[in-house]
Amino acid sequence: MKILCSHHHQEVSDTVLDLEHELQEDFDPSEIEDSDGSDADEDEWKKVAWSQNPVVSLFDSIQLQPVRNIANRTRPLVFFEMFFDSEAIDMIITQTNLYASQCNDQNCEQVSATEIKALLGMIIQMGIHKLPCIEDYWSSDPLLHVVQIAETMTLKRFQKLMKYLHLNDNANMPNRNDDNYDKLYKIRPLLDYINVKCQTNAKNTHSQSIDECMIKFKVRSTLKQYMSMKPIKRGFKVWARADSHSGYLYQFQVYAGKTENVETGLGSNVVMTLCQSLINETYMGHIAFDNFSSPALLQTLYNNCIYATATVKNDRQDMPLIIKKHKATGNKEIDEKIAKAVKNANQKTKKLKRGEWKWRVKNNVGFIIWKDNKLVSILSTAFHPKQKTSCERTQNDGSKKSFPCPLTIIEYTKRMGGVDRFDQKRTPYAVGRKSSKWWKRIFYFLIDAAITNAYILYASNIRNHTVLSQKEFRLTLSRELVANATFRKRPFATMPKFASKKSKSVQSEESESRQKKLFGVPREIRFSELGAHWPVELSTYRRCRLCSSAHNNQRSRIQCDRCQVPLCAVPCLKTKSTNIFVVGTMVKSRTTSYLVAGTQRVNNIKIR
Repeated sequence: MKILCSHHHQEVSDTVLDLEHELQEDFDPSEIEDSDGSDADEDEWKKVAWSQNPVVSLFDSIQLQPVRNIANRTRPLVFFEMFFDSEAIDMIITQTNLYASQCNDQNCEQVSATEIKALLGMIIQMGIHKLPCIEDYWSSDPLLHVVQIAETMTLKRFQKLMKYLHLNDNANMPNRNDDNYDKLYKIRPLLDYINVKCQTNAKNTHSQSIDECMIKFKVRSTLKQYMSMKPIKRGFKVWARADSHSGYLYQFQVYAGKTENVETGLGSNVVMTLCQSLINETYMGHIAFDNFSSPALLQTLYNNCIYATATVKNDRQDMPLIIKKHKATGNKEIDEKIAKAVKNANQKTKKLKRGEWKWRVKNNVGFIIWKDNKLVSILSTAFHPKQKTSCERTQNDGSKKSFPCPLTIIEYTKRMGGVDRFDQKRTPYAVGRKSSKWWKRIFYFLIDAAITNAYILYASNIRNHTVLSQKEFRLTLSRELVANATFRKRPFATMPKFASKKSKSVQSEESESRQKKLFGVPREIRFSELGAHWPVELSTYRRCRLCSSAHNNQRSRIQCDRCQVPLCAVPCLKTKSTNIFVVGTMVKSRTTSYLVAGTQRVNNIKIR
């Protein structure tokens, strides 16, 4: 018994001495490691050198390029169809038609591939040309009316397609108590499909980053998250892996809430899931990510041939005691000595001046705590903690001052912004509108991801030619998707219905009963440029405004040049027995009064 106690006491003393040796080492930015690590235990953080260091230039050696060869100056539609091809279109067609039939809508026609492509083209145009509500694109007001959208499809058909748009069969959705229950079931087929396309259409670069982005959504949902530090604070959280330089999105995962039986923790599980495809192909590159890191995670990635650099929270498990809070072990003697040593080390760490840092190494993982405006903790398996450089910081008087800085910090800042670059390219012309259906917001995100990745590949493929801006790329893509297809059974009249029953400006002047029959032009056009109301000949026949209002489908090639109102030459432009206001405010036939244009009353047609 005495031997056991003596052995235990000796073990405690050795542990405390080792900890004190580690904690009492002071920092010197120019020092060479004072220990060769020969007497260091594998489980302890020491100032030692790595046996192998990667070459930093290796991480920038492979640039982004598509998997298959693509001709120079290829059309945007070709790049978009690399991610959103006919198989995805067929998926939407099948499920949309199925859902419409399940809703027993007898008036809903079957959806075709051409119509779905046109719908996507219209949605892309709406992302560039944003209006307050959908109906505004079909408005009779020229300040709102968008001809390219309104002439492609009627408002009723567009609303019908958006109503029945679907991606998965509701009849096969598992119950909440089912083991196969999936919160993302409604969007899962397209979600997985786009994910695979993003991974297979571009070669992996050797510098990537993992971060989170947000899909804006404010309606009640169990999937909704709140991120106080993000520009979009409420919505769906998306974990993403992207190229550090171009922002190309390789893989993403919509966060659906906590899952059971996750032994490694949420952060480690996300990183390992997004890196699984890299592990399978023996990836020899670098991954940067943020606070959901730990020494164990970086060591695991290193064992799978993936170098990593990540910021870390000081309360993670197995962190160096120079920053970690001591947790009681139950042994009073060892707890008191370790707590005292840790306290002294923490006080020294807090007193670091700007540009100073402390570092430790354990196995293949290096740890740095560096003082900038505040203390920054970071782990890396790619850059040794003692490698130093300098960085500039702006002072209060506006001048620049250089401070010592670990190379790890500079490289992390350089390689961490991949997902942010993807977001910067995605958000300016993002498609989609407010919707109470949560899965439609994710559907719009998938379209944006496909377009953004297509644009990044397009820009990387252009050689010796001017690269289109993303706005021009999206406009060209929308035109190619629509491809002059029109699904209107009746084309628009030359002049829209400005004086419809919804027009508040006309309601103040005309009775409610007359509003339903009134077809005219705005007052600012009717009463302006009186000498400009001349009849002109059209290249095609248009419906006469007066005849059509009288339920007579008469066509004419004559119209008022100023008001753009088509009229028959006889009798609408010329009559013997009826008083007509052509350059006036009213046109009177035998039974009906119509508003056409102008301000003067004439008995015989004399257009000046």
